[in-house]
Amino acid sequence: MKNSVSLWDNPKLRQCLEWLIHHRLPFLILFQISLLVLAYAGSYLLRFEGLIPQKYYDTMLRTLPHFVLVQGLVFYFLGLYRGLWRYVGFTDLRNIIRAALTSMVILIVLEFFLSPYVGDIPLSIYILNTILLIILVGGTRLFLRHFREIYLPAGESRRVMLIGPVDQAETLIREMDTHTSNYLPVVLVAPNSRFRGFRLYDVPILSGLHQIARGIKRYRVQEIIFAWPDAPLDQINEIIEECKRWQVRYRIVPSLGDVLDGRFRLSDVRDIELEDLLPRPPIYIEKDGVKNFIKDQVILVTGGGGSIGSELCRQVAQFQPRTLIILERAENYLYEIELDLKRRFPDIDLQALIASVNDGPGLRALLQRSRPDLIFHAAAYKHVPLMERCPIEAAYNNILGTRNLVAAALEAETARFVMISTDKAVNPTSVMGATKRIAEKYVQACGGSHQTRFITTRFGNVLGSAGSVIPILKEQLARGGPLTVTHQQIERFFMTIPESVQLVLQAAYMGQGGDIFVLNMGCSVKITDLAEKLIVLAGKTPGKDIEITYTGLRPGEKLYEELFNVDEESHPTEHPLISRAIRTPDSKEAWETHLNEIQALVQQRDATGLIAKFKEVIPNYTPGC
Repeated sequence: MKNSVSLWDNPKLRQCLEWLIHHRLPFLILFQISLLVLAYAGSYLLRFEGLIPQKYYDTMLRTLPHFVLVQGLVFYFLGLYRGLWRYVGFTDLRNIIRAALTSMVILIVLEFFLSPYVGDIPLSIYILNTILLIILVGGTRLFLRHFREIYLPAGESRRVMLIGPVDQAETLIREMDTHTSNYLPVVLVAPNSRFRGFRLYDVPILSGLHQIARGIKRYRVQEIIFAWPDAPLDQINEIIEECKRWQVRYRIVPSLGDVLDGRFRLSDVRDIELEDLLPRPPIYIEKDGVKNFIKDQVILVTGGGGSIGSELCRQVAQFQPRTLIILERAENYLYEIELDLKRRFPDIDLQALIASVNDGPGLRALLQRSRPDLIFHAAAYKHVPLMERCPIEAAYNNILGTRNLVAAALEAETARFVMISTDKAVNPTSVMGATKRIAEKYVQACGGSHQTRFITTRFGNVLGSAGSVIPILKEQLARGGPLTVTHQQIERFFMTIPESVQLVLQAAYMGQGGDIFVLNMGCSVKITDLAEKLIVLAGKTPGKDIEITYTGLRPGEKLYEELFNVDEESHPTEHPLISRAIRTPDSKEAWETHLNEIQALVQQRDATGLIAKFKEVIPNYTPGC
């Protein structure tokens, strides 16, 4: 058991011990030889109950050198002098037993040839010698390790409760026990009762999750580690609710595969993040199909410096495109993603270009020169309150910018065009949602009349994206609160950025043209619940340590997001996490006329006229609701 009292506090003793550790090999060999001598002499003393007959005493003295020589050489060749005693464990004991048995067999064989010269040695001597050898060599190493853990600890140890099945927690406890660390496992809470009353590496096992509160109090737990990465989400939430009043830190191990295969270190144990507690389905894609779809192709990503665009670039790069072209008008973001990709994928042909989707002639010239096979259009204004104040800019970028890129893609005969949309385009109540819905309809209208396949992907909020609610709440929490939420009942769909991009790639691979794919985001989540969970994960109590305040809905903001418009039907696809929104597309000619009018209104700076036009072309647009 680790202790905070340390002999390292004595400078002279510490200096002496460090010198001994540095020059330890000669001392280890001398110490090992003394143990071999002691084991051999002890076997005779035990065999003859302390009174060794003269005949056997002489035999012991004659045979002692070759016993020590053989056993010493066997231990040397099996590497037992090179082990670190501070980490001695079952594997080392197994090697000691193997060395002792091997040397016993060699000595018995040698005695068959040398008995005329050294005398007969009773078989019991060999057996006793082997047993004593294992006890002395193994026991001294275990004792020294135990001594080091008690009196020479690496630092203050935290008392840890592990929660999870025994077979998964065993790996973590063994890791803590084998390596010097700041963790002291004091109790294991297993979800079933099969191991009730047992101990694992001297760690008591409590059966049933209802024992958590009792275990925290009884064993003075300072930290909880979930050694159960595949635990059902409702159980993780239940555990946190059960434990939060004790104000202990919560952490979790990596993936189940890493735990079972032993491919993780204690440093991989991490804090539980909000992402671990959100109800989302597990994400998978057809990696081989997506890789073959992207490999050796020219890929262009607009808005490549943004949250979604930059992750698209990272995931596309791993599938070995012939060329990856990144368009971004924010130079700092572009520079950061360029450096990141060059570091991760030094062999990729990367072109990071300052460009804007609002520059129609520039886009056409660029695409004529690069001839991309696949375009991911992620460039857009996305912040709802800002776009409410700036409808002209929203239309200029989200609608007319998309039109510019579509025209350039058609002229360059691009094979596929994938537009990134948002759930705010569904039955929109905001300018941003209306502009994205118009862009969706225009892209879909282009899907059936050209060689280029036009595909739209629609999903909700992404955790950690720039300006999203989670980073704002985390920043407020770091300042000590309060956490601000617009409404008690407001709900949103959430997915991590990597998860959403994986499904975008899958949808791009599946699309046939004119598709609007809707990603399965799981269940919608109340923002108030998210705020409370963030406070709990910080080891504090909502309403007591950190307040949550409500500021009222912002302009254009909805209480609940939706995934399908009133004129759309949801149809399943071959991928269970992707649905298809089905509606009869409008004609491209009609939409070109609408966009010409929108362009004229933008040029005239007529915001009122734009809003009226939005209502005309999007009948279910209800601003201010």
